[in-house]
Amino acid sequence: MQLPSDFLQIRDLYIDGNPNYTLDYMTPSVFSRNSRSYESGLPVNYTILANDFKFAPTPDSAYTLVMLYYSAPAFLSDTNTTNIWTVNAIDCLLYASLGEAEPYLMNDARLQTWAALYARSVSAITESDDKAEFSASPLVMRVAAR
Repeated sequence: MQLPSDFLQIRDLYIDGNPNYTLDYMTPSVFSRNSRSYESGLPVNYTILANDFKFAPTPDSAYTLVMLYYSAPAFLSDTNTTNIWTVNAIDCLLYASLGEAEPYLMNDARLQTWAALYARSVSAITESDDKAEFSASPLVMRVAAR
């Protein structure tokens, strides 16, 4: 199965069913030695080779996969004038651009200002990302049931 065109990194992959079946990642070298890819059945392992997923055992029928992954932002162009960065981090882009332009404008006194504002905006993005990844409730250990 081919990876999505905007794929950067996977966070979770499972087979949608009742119950759901989590697939375990194997590095390509471990996958080729230990994955039972010569068998067919319900997949339990996967790896990524180039732009493709490989599953083991080889799927014996069609399964619905659910994948959570990090995606690459859309490139800007004449027809695509916004992306996730221009919508959510415009201040960060502005201060980074001003910081990059300072040596060419020969106004080095402002470089400290742009660098400080850039660092603050990156910190705000990082803090927001951390808060979004973890809920406000305390972490609880659960035993997975299959």
